[in-house]
Amino acid sequence: MTGELFPKIRPLGFGDIAEILEIEEQAFPKTPYSKETLLFYAHRYPDTFVVVESDDEILGYIIFDLSGHIHSTAVRTGNRKKGLGSKLFMHALAHTEKGLWLEVRTRNDGAIAFYKRMGMHVIGKIPRYYENDDALVMALKHNH
Repeated sequence: MTGELFPKIRPLGFGDIAEILEIEEQAFPKTPYSKETLLFYAHRYPDTFVVVESDDEILGYIIFDLSGHIHSTAVRTGNRKKGLGSKLFMHALAHTEKGLWLEVRTRNDGAIAFYKRMGMHVIGKIPRYYENDDALVMALKHNH
């Protein structure tokens, strides 16, 4: 796989957890998931906890379930704005029946703008979902 030019999406391997933890700490410095939480998701969603990698380096990940709930997604800081988040999002969308939905911090302007570019709309708000912040609930329905 060395010299691979295009990123590919594949299921998470248990040997990938250390790299996912690094991405978590970059993306969510105040509230990264613990190793235990990531292992729980890996066990619970073995087919829908996927990574995007290039040259054997994990560049990002997405965790979703078949109901379309995105539990978490992030891309390494140095690899953002290269289409990897979109690639992960579209992978998740292609593997659900009804569409996608998620919670996002009301203060996370970058993520909210990204999700809107992906076609998501705010459908609700959950007060104090995060300890010191509300969550917007955003969704994108399939058009079938």
